[in-house]
Amino acid sequence: MNRAKTLTVLLVDDEQEVRSIIADILRNEGYRVLEAASGHEALAASNAHPGNIDLLLTDLIMPGMTGRMLADLLSSRRPGITVVFISGYVDDPSGSLPGQGINFIQKPVTAETLLQKISEALSGNTKDR
Repeated sequence: MNRAKTLTVLLVDDEQEVRSIIADILRNEGYRVLEAASGHEALAASNAHPGNIDLLLTDLIMPGMTGRMLADLLSSRRPGITVVFISGYVDDPSGSLPGQGINFIQKPVTAETLLQKISEALSGNTKDR
């Protein structure tokens, strides 16, 4: 994936181990990865990053700020950013899980599926919000 070498992903997951594994997969594929453990850290990372951020890959259910709230904030600050949600939750009492037409990855996920879903989202084969 040559295109990956020019793309930056902001990866947000409150579980450090999960975040590290996903970051390694993305870096091995050539993506530049900015990591954050929370929505607030992600906003700070976005503010500190002078270049483009092509993709927000965010966990949906996190303490303090949900992935959907983060996506809404970042989308207004960085128009055109592609958003992919990832979650291990199946039940959704809070209404945080995305509806149809949203880029969504169910945990656990294989590296192959993760990369395929990200590629599809960046190619515009699915809606980004």
